[in-house]
Amino acid sequence: MRRFIVYWIQWFPSSQARAIKTEGGRKNLETNYAIEMLNITKRFPGIIANDNITLRLKKGEIHALLGENGAGKSTLMSVLFGLYQPEEGEIHKDGRKVEIRDPNDANALGIGMVHQHFKLVECFSVLDNIILGVEPNQMGFLQKQDARKKVLDLSEKYGLHVDPDAIIEDITVGMQQRTEILKMLYRDNEILIFDEPTAVLTPQEIEELMQIMKNLAAEGKSILFISHKLNEIMEVSDRVTVLRKGKCIGTVETASTTAEELSAMMVGRNVSFHVEKGPLKPGGEVLSVEHLTVAPRSIRTTPSKTCRSASARARSSASQVSTATARRSLSTP
Repeated sequence: MRRFIVYWIQWFPSSQARAIKTEGGRKNLETNYAIEMLNITKRFPGIIANDNITLRLKKGEIHALLGENGAGKSTLMSVLFGLYQPEEGEIHKDGRKVEIRDPNDANALGIGMVHQHFKLVECFSVLDNIILGVEPNQMGFLQKQDARKKVLDLSEKYGLHVDPDAIIEDITVGMQQRTEILKMLYRDNEILIFDEPTAVLTPQEIEELMQIMKNLAAEGKSILFISHKLNEIMEVSDRVTVLRKGKCIGTVETASTTAEELSAMMVGRNVSFHVEKGPLKPGGEVLSVEHLTVAPRSIRTTPSKTCRSASARARSSASQVSTATARRSLSTP
């Protein structure tokens, strides 16, 4: 039988994906987008959190999702991670429509998420948290050594240095965040969602996280970075999608825009980053404190005990007086 291959190019308005039809009718979709969220609508009672939003994440890019608090950023990412189900819209991965009903489906598709409030068991070790739910075992016996080796290899590869045996409640917030990132990498996630990752970090930890994200993108990971901090977005992202009041305002290349333009898209008006200040003119005195003395802590604790004892004696005396009064009332004809 004569064999032949028919090449067929199908252009999608959104992704310009190319479909190649080969013998046997099989299709091999090639697209530049790792994830496409098309016309997503999510409603809650009395509010539309996401109103017909389209978001496309390219392979190997850091894509920022910018918006004020309540703009719908976290809700949109929760839809992608399977925590919420949209009323309308579709999700495509590598050009194919997928159904994400829960986080297990998301993990199976290689989608991981670091939540703003970490999902860690505080009394467990770092290693136990990373492998929780996907524990390696052989004939029912836990194989922690294999997991430890993989975690240490990932830690060294991406610069996520952690102590696998440390207890979560005993380590810093930055280390807890590294543990969350290692949870995604341990599951071989290729699409990484960071929900307000710098909200609880120190300036030094923020710099380290920015570098970690760049390293992950250089390794081919696709990153969705939720934030409302313009300086961080300008530093680390490749493209930015702006949300305002549940609607998508637009997507722009970071290199071709400015912080002023992004802020105007975010709030709907021009924002001045330079505040004009006139000369300082001190007025009259509004507060005056003189001869104030504060006792040391060791001294302050002693009177408190005395006060408590005095209060107890006062209550006891009041009780005795009340009892005596009641007796006199009963004895009076």
